[in-house]
Amino acid sequence: MRRAPERRGAGGAGGGGSAGCGARGASAAIGLAILALSACSEGEGGYAGTTARVGKDTETLYINNGSEPEYLDPGKSNDSASSTLVQQMFEGLTTYGAGDLRPVQGVATHWEQSDDNRLFRFHLRPEARWSDGKPVTAHDFEYAWKRVLRPSTASLAATNLYVLKNGELFSLGKLKALREAAPLRAAPRPDAPSALDLPKGAFVVVLARSPIQVDTAIAPLAALPEGSAAVTFAKGDAKGGAGDRLSFGAAGGGATGGDAAAGAAAPLGSAPGGGWQGAVVDIVRVGPPCKCNGAADRWFEIERGGARGFLPGCALVPPAGNGNPGKESAGGAPRSEAYAVVTPHTSLPTYEPAAPSPGSAAQGDPPVGFVPDALLAEDDGAVGVRATDDLTLDVQLEQPTPYFTDLTSYVTLFPVRKDVIEAFEKRGEPELWFRPENIVVNGPYTLDEWKFRYEITMKRNPMYWNHDKLKIHRVVWLEVELYNATMNIYKAGDLDYLGDNTSLPAEHMDWLSTKRDFQRYPYLSIYWFEFNTKKPPVDDARVRWALNLAVDKRQIVEKVTRAGQRPATHYVPDYTGSGYDEAVAEDRKLGVDPFSSPDVSFNPERARAMLAEAGYEVVREGDGYRAKNFPALELLYNTSEGHKQIAVAVQDMWKRHLGISVTLRNEEWKVMLKNVRDGHYQVVRFGWIGEYNHPATWLGTLLSYSPQNRTGWADQEFDDLMRAAAATADPKESIRAFRKAEKRALDGMPKLPLYFYTKSTLVKPWVKGFKGNSRGLQLVKWLWNDPSWRDNPSNETASPELEFPTPGRLGAP
Repeated sequence: MRRAPERRGAGGAGGGGSAGCGARGASAAIGLAILALSACSEGEGGYAGTTARVGKDTETLYINNGSEPEYLDPGKSNDSASSTLVQQMFEGLTTYGAGDLRPVQGVATHWEQSDDNRLFRFHLRPEARWSDGKPVTAHDFEYAWKRVLRPSTASLAATNLYVLKNGELFSLGKLKALREAAPLRAAPRPDAPSALDLPKGAFVVVLARSPIQVDTAIAPLAALPEGSAAVTFAKGDAKGGAGDRLSFGAAGGGATGGDAAAGAAAPLGSAPGGGWQGAVVDIVRVGPPCKCNGAADRWFEIERGGARGFLPGCALVPPAGNGNPGKESAGGAPRSEAYAVVTPHTSLPTYEPAAPSPGSAAQGDPPVGFVPDALLAEDDGAVGVRATDDLTLDVQLEQPTPYFTDLTSYVTLFPVRKDVIEAFEKRGEPELWFRPENIVVNGPYTLDEWKFRYEITMKRNPMYWNHDKLKIHRVVWLEVELYNATMNIYKAGDLDYLGDNTSLPAEHMDWLSTKRDFQRYPYLSIYWFEFNTKKPPVDDARVRWALNLAVDKRQIVEKVTRAGQRPATHYVPDYTGSGYDEAVAEDRKLGVDPFSSPDVSFNPERARAMLAEAGYEVVREGDGYRAKNFPALELLYNTSEGHKQIAVAVQDMWKRHLGISVTLRNEEWKVMLKNVRDGHYQVVRFGWIGEYNHPATWLGTLLSYSPQNRTGWADQEFDDLMRAAAATADPKESIRAFRKAEKRALDGMPKLPLYFYTKSTLVKPWVKGFKGNSRGLQLVKWLWNDPSWRDNPSNETASPELEFPTPGRLGAP
């Protein structure tokens, strides 16, 4: 998944994906722009800029990357400025075919798969080499994929590999193995009764750890009340004077939330003196399962200084300093040995089509108990990928995944070398391995020079298996953020292609769109605002919906961005493949499309009513409105002309239609990312570029456990709907289930959808092999400069692509 900065975190108002962060050195970029033709001057022969390529050899290509990349590490790349470059330097099992982006041969030459599409066996080409001459092996892929999932890697792209068997549990740090045999005890004591003897190497799922810290001022309950199977826990706002609140019988996460269900116990507030807030306590007993704020959870009986009570897991956190045994708790008692609350996990990969996973047929709930925490070890052996030899990679998925062989072309699934990466990790310099002097790659190009926030140069990888077919030998990537400056550099002839991550200035779109070197096509990307649902006033879904309904999105795309974008009332682009576009067309034909309903369209009157329902009455004041007692609201965006124009337009609409005053704050891309990760925002501009052509790439960012979910929104019903949709074998029914999950997410409005992108760009007529596509992605290996372009209208790629044969069957007689 790529975050759209300006997920590729997406391009500016015009629609290219980019990290929208660093600007090229001002003197060079602005100087070239000043020397260029004036912005609206006519080019030659109906082109936007010069058609004379002076002083440049045909084997060098000049492209703008838009900004400084965050990581050139395939496993951690998550923004467009990074992934665009990584795509040129590494290669996966499959790679994208020009135009339609179908999977064609990369490192793999063929594969087999099971009839249920859960098992894959890939066969690697023996001639594939790393740039230092060593062979590319299946072990490199196994290491790379498991590294992405490893919690210590902290990769924001880890969710792309949750499709692997046990990938999600392992990545979340919940799947562990026993270092030695141990009994599963009923209590955290060495003399407690044993419910089960677990052998050495047995896998368990960790539910909690003891000691644990209380994270609420609500006093523990002496007994579980009515309605305890579903609770809503809200942290207090010290600034506003509101205390913590625990409500019973409400699943949470819906459009407007709700209080306790009928018959449930009355909500609880903060206890006098703060209850056990901050105390480090022992878990002495595991209570029944529950849902907290819509997410799966459990009740735990905790003990402090001899006193006991129940709290849900959502009100408990790992203790500061890890709650080391031997240290004293807030109650004064010495800490006992650390224990983990676990349940056995026997659903393991078999890599055999006919064999169910061990334990998959087990009946009833698995036992839950305690084991010493020191006996648990990280073990990736339960993750569904393995190299059986240097040239064979077996993969077992959690459920049928129709887009898996599309995903294998994406950067997260590229191989990396263990010996290269771990050498720098041991030195305490984990991000130096991808510097030009250190990097080892397996793709068409490798790093030559990296001039920070100015320019990156690549050269052909001499060891690439298809090296002789590359017609571009050198690539110069500029890092110009300013749209007008980029356009003028292009017009002057110093760029061959505007770049995947560069947008055209909205104010020039009308005349540019008439030029012969202008291209526009639908783009699998969305521009949205994300809410911090933990921060007032946007912690209330009614406020979020009011803000959404008060934005005239059609006016934004027609008057502000002006690049043919489509107003968005939901999260998945209508033209997404895998059958989603067909479901949209069918629903609209029948008049039942929930995302075409007037209920989700621009409606200031309804927006004001929802704001009043949330407690902020909107009253007339002069010629406008005023939302009574509405607190301060800030909109954060990364520095960019296009983002600023959109932010100002939305700021005006919220003021005009709701009487809300909004402060705008812009920050450099990396600074903004850190503030968002730290929760220092209320509303922030982001976008998302589809990493594969399936609705899961957008909806997956809203899963309660996704590292891409920065909103704080968690809804168990949505999570369950997503799992059910992914597990549905019939493709058409699966898409219907994903649409249902999307409707559930929209009801909660954790993100405000603004528009679906188009990609508008400029490319010189001599650049051949360029084929616009729905991801706005160009691989340099497709491209070449044709000095005879005036006499050669063809647009063939630099070399023919190698198609895969029809997959063989695993388990065939």
